[in-house]
Amino acid sequence: MEIDSISGEGRMERKKRELRQKIINVAMKLFEQQGFSNTTMEQIAEEADVARKTLYNYFPVKEAIANEYVRGISTQMAEEALAKLQKLPDTRSRLLKALNNAYGWVELNPELTGIVLAYRFKTSYYSYDKNQDSKNEFQERGTYRIIAEIIRQGQQSGEIRSDVHFKWLVRYVDLLRGTIVWEWLQDTSSFELREEISRMVDIVLDGIRSDDKRSK
Repeated sequence: MEIDSISGEGRMERKKRELRQKIINVAMKLFEQQGFSNTTMEQIAEEADVARKTLYNYFPVKEAIANEYVRGISTQMAEEALAKLQKLPDTRSRLLKALNNAYGWVELNPELTGIVLAYRFKTSYYSYDKNQDSKNEFQERGTYRIIAEIIRQGQQSGEIRSDVHFKWLVRYVDLLRGTIVWEWLQDTSSFELREEISRMVDIVLDGIRSDDKRSK
């Protein structure tokens, strides 16, 4: 089998990855040009020059394509943010910085965010398998991975209680932030997203901060 010299990726795997990215690029271009609701899977297949069966093998619905696109952006933003977060002094400042970075993009792309969040709530994206490999889980998503790293560091430093497994603390924050964003998307004028996220961070940390770090 032919192997790529740098990544160790097989030729077949590389071609699949390239086709997957081509489909995403074509779909996002169509979404931008004619709107998400006006774009069909058949149009995406035709524009990407792939058989409809092939398209459905990669993505069951167009929402899955949008989700993959957003996940890619989130992963890229996470990579850029991780080094900067290390310089911040505590868990609260790291969480606020990470979430504010993520929601700067959300505020600029509310429609796409709403489409993706609705898809995630409808699928197993927010359903966690207790037997899932936690290492793979935290590598999968950008902002989720950052939250995991922040919570892990907080536990290691003694700032956050350690009697609850860090994966559950990460999931609590993840579900809360997703719920807040979803509510905001229903009416973006009803409250300030960043203010509510900041309030959520305070509430969470008041509950998970170790006893000797609690405010007197």
